[in-house]
Amino acid sequence: MESLTDAATLIGRSGVVKEVVRCLRDEGRAGALIVGSSGSGKTAVVKAVLAELHPQGTVIRLAATPALAAVPFGALAPYLAGLPAHDLDSYAAVLGAVTASLRAEPTLALFVIDDAQSLDRGTVQLLAQAVATGAARLLATCRPGPLIPEEFLALWDDGIIAKFDLAPLSRAEVHQLCEQVLRAEVSPWVSELFAHLTDGNPFMLMSLIEHARATGAIGQRRGAWFLLAPPELGDVPAADLLDHQVRSMSPEEKTAAAIVALAGPLSLGQILRFSSPRAVDALEMAGIITVSRDRDRIVRPASPLIGEIIRRRVPAGRSAGLRASLLALPWAGAVHPDAFINQLRWALDSGAEVPAPELLRAATAANIDLDAATALRVAGAIGDDRYLSEAKIQQAYANYILGGREASAGYLEAAQPVRYGQASYLAALLAARLGPAAAALELPRDDGGGDPETAGAAQPRWAGPAVGMATGLLLERWEGRTAELEARLQGLAAAAEGNPEIRIPAVSRLAEVLTAQGRVLSGLGIDREAWRGVQGGGLALPLVYEDVLARHCLNLICAGEWEELASVLDDYTTALSPRLLYSGGMLHVMRGYSRLRQGRIPESRTELLLGVEELLIADPWELLAFAHAVAAYAAAAAGHPGDAAEQTLAFRRTGYREPATLLLLAEAYCTAAEAASGLDSGNARRELDRLASEAQRQGLRGVETDIRRLALRGGDTGAAAALAASSGAVEGPEARLLRDYALAVAASDSTELMALSDQALSAGYLLLALEAAQQAAQLLEHDPDKWKLTAVQRKVHHRMVAAGMSGQMNIVRGEHYADLTARETEILKLVAGGATNAEIAARLTVSQRTVEGHLYRIFGKLGVSRRGELMDIQRDLPLP
Repeated sequence: MESLTDAATLIGRSGVVKEVVRCLRDEGRAGALIVGSSGSGKTAVVKAVLAELHPQGTVIRLAATPALAAVPFGALAPYLAGLPAHDLDSYAAVLGAVTASLRAEPTLALFVIDDAQSLDRGTVQLLAQAVATGAARLLATCRPGPLIPEEFLALWDDGIIAKFDLAPLSRAEVHQLCEQVLRAEVSPWVSELFAHLTDGNPFMLMSLIEHARATGAIGQRRGAWFLLAPPELGDVPAADLLDHQVRSMSPEEKTAAAIVALAGPLSLGQILRFSSPRAVDALEMAGIITVSRDRDRIVRPASPLIGEIIRRRVPAGRSAGLRASLLALPWAGAVHPDAFINQLRWALDSGAEVPAPELLRAATAANIDLDAATALRVAGAIGDDRYLSEAKIQQAYANYILGGREASAGYLEAAQPVRYGQASYLAALLAARLGPAAAALELPRDDGGGDPETAGAAQPRWAGPAVGMATGLLLERWEGRTAELEARLQGLAAAAEGNPEIRIPAVSRLAEVLTAQGRVLSGLGIDREAWRGVQGGGLALPLVYEDVLARHCLNLICAGEWEELASVLDDYTTALSPRLLYSGGMLHVMRGYSRLRQGRIPESRTELLLGVEELLIADPWELLAFAHAVAAYAAAAAGHPGDAAEQTLAFRRTGYREPATLLLLAEAYCTAAEAASGLDSGNARRELDRLASEAQRQGLRGVETDIRRLALRGGDTGAAAALAASSGAVEGPEARLLRDYALAVAASDSTELMALSDQALSAGYLLLALEAAQQAAQLLEHDPDKWKLTAVQRKVHHRMVAAGMSGQMNIVRGEHYADLTARETEILKLVAGGATNAEIAARLTVSQRTVEGHLYRIFGKLGVSRRGELMDIQRDLPLP
């Protein structure tokens, strides 16, 4: 791994380097001023500029430090050795000496200064005059804002020098830097989280990467780096630099920085109650805090990493004193939502007594944020017997998030007896996730005359029958009882009209059921209602936000709403990056599944395999089995039989949990992957037909349609009539096109199939367009007018290449896919052994053209596009 070098910090800065070089070399400017916060890469830019310029004249490097700033012309001291001591305080004498020295140089000298904000006033004036008169050039770095010397700003205003501001690295640049430093592929969630924690500061970022690798917060799996644990922020190497910066602050600045780190975010008005505007400005200019420009003027640490480093370094006694001073001030308005847990942690660190209701609220909020460590600490601090049961429930959730199912079930059992109301509902939600591990749990199904203080008067919405209805529904098993489940969910949603914490999850689950039944548009309509509701906030339900997110994504995928899906995933990634350790796998799976449904097979395989690795690290929403199945199919379709076999085996060994309505479809994907990889296609067709028939029996017409489509795609043209019937019962424009496609296949109508392919492409259904075109091509293989086949094959090729796929990939398999003849099997073995076409022809006593014809059919049957892929195929197929 590279150390913290200037070379790596040039990522995202190469454009600035080129502009500075062009400015100094081509535009003839007298200098450049590079402005940026501490750690933004200013020094690295200067070094790169000098290396690119190869200056022929004298380069005069001036050391600018806070200590020398107090000494007149301190930075110029090494160059004033010949000046009498009594003249060192004379501006005129120093100017004369420097001017004479510059004139003695054969070419124009270049002053290079790092941290120009630390120059003394006399040196600044002298340099500005030298540059303005053309006696020298200037290349300097400086902190932003009022720290920039006025004389340098005047040179910029007059167009004599140029000024370049270094912005924080973008998300893409952070990812690039992570991969350069770690020298391998990096999960996007690593770079997304690190960008959030460091606010794109290159030095802070590189320090965090080094620390995360050393402490095991990130680790390699299959050659790529993944998040394995929340990074510990307090001890990163960058803390030493920040310590030095804080020590140089005034006492007032130190106090303000500590308060913001310990209690922030705070409003500017709150900060100004104990700190001056000057101190706030100084901290902002130093890159320690940020002040929002909206009406609220929220003050927070410049990055979570900076905030945590400062918080950890406030001594306990001083921390307690600051808290007492802060609490003594009159406060107006509510605590900022992001500050609640921060201030509560501060209270616990200070040894303060916190009321149990506040601790319980904080534990719930921490679990919602997937901050299990904080939830365990806060819930464990509750000692009031009246709240111990609820505290145990939150500890159960925290252990579940961490992957400790047995510990979670133990805490849930220890929470007994649970009061009817919010506590029993939360316990039921978790018990449903734990499954058999919590099967013995007894939860109340009605109020039973429960404690009115907690169940009725204080929280009336938790006293009604909806709680018991929800508990009963959550603890029942619903396999094969879709119609009954739909009715129960509708009843629950109606009964919970005044309680969004019960209604929103119920509506979300109802939408999933409707979509699986084929009522895609109806399901999407109420699903969007649930999604808007959960985004509104206020749901004190751990894990439920992501539950609703997953169902929302699946509904958007089934409806073909690709742009909306991409927006939802991107917004979540940006806004909730601290959760990505636990939710990142889900996001990969949803994105990969959408790519598969769009026909972007290679992209789908990449995303899904990443998702599998993420879910093997953390899978609170139990999507791993579904991910294995879909990844197996994507790998098989993309011509990677080894990956397909591995994922198929993993699916067979993993207990399936979610999405509950897609169990049969997951089985179908796995079966289709096995068939595509060369296993018995006859058995696969029978199994797919059985799965489709079972889906039809359960009323899951949407799932049935997807399974029958897989069967037809796999070469079972006999499934076309059944596909036409099932797709006719499904809502949406794609279903209508799919029905027409199935009818055209059943009628062997290549002309209609090509027309449907064009329609599907125009409507944005690439996968259906490719299926229809490849079915048409197969029908035309024996047509005497070969130009028709050639025209169709060319169109298919162009469309697949445009979608980023191999132009020879077979989305649709032939009728006898993978049923190799004895001669084809023999040729496959010879190719896998490294024989050339000429050697195979000689060995089998046939012409090379005959061998080429056999290979063309083998490629088509096995769905590969390159000769080298046949070696993997030969290892995976059960060849005689």
